[in-house]
Amino acid sequence: MARTPQDILSRPHVTGAEFGAPSEWQEFGYTHPRLGEVKGKAFLKETLGLSSMEVSLNSLPGGASVPFLHAHHQNEELYLFLSGEGEFQVDEDRFPVSAGSALRVAPEGMRAWRSTGAEPLTFLVIQAKAGSLEQATGQDGILGPEAPRW
Repeated sequence: MARTPQDILSRPHVTGAEFGAPSEWQEFGYTHPRLGEVKGKAFLKETLGLSSMEVSLNSLPGGASVPFLHAHHQNEELYLFLSGEGEFQVDEDRFPVSAGSALRVAPEGMRAWRSTGAEPLTFLVIQAKAGSLEQATGQDGILGPEAPRW
């Protein structure tokens, strides 16, 4: 049975859960509509109540690969690689990825990846509707009237 995250926080303006270190992410899993049980992936949308993005934690064992290319109807994806080594394919292009690599893939880009090292390839994927960001960082931030209570 796949591991589930531990809820740690639920307040009016914040939710939280504990997923463990990236070395433990292989214990998570979900049921893919065509592939059945898939290990090493945890989606955060339902657990945290995300409303504008999907985020997943991913761990692909050394030597393993995603067995299909896929694209999206409207969502771009940001891949942030934390550890391991791998190869990423978008359309006809293939390129190496490792800890510190960050890739943005347009919705229509056909993508897949594989772990090429002995260690698991661990990474975050953030998915959001392409072209939907209207303001960011300085434009969207509001400074509070008080200092933090450290």
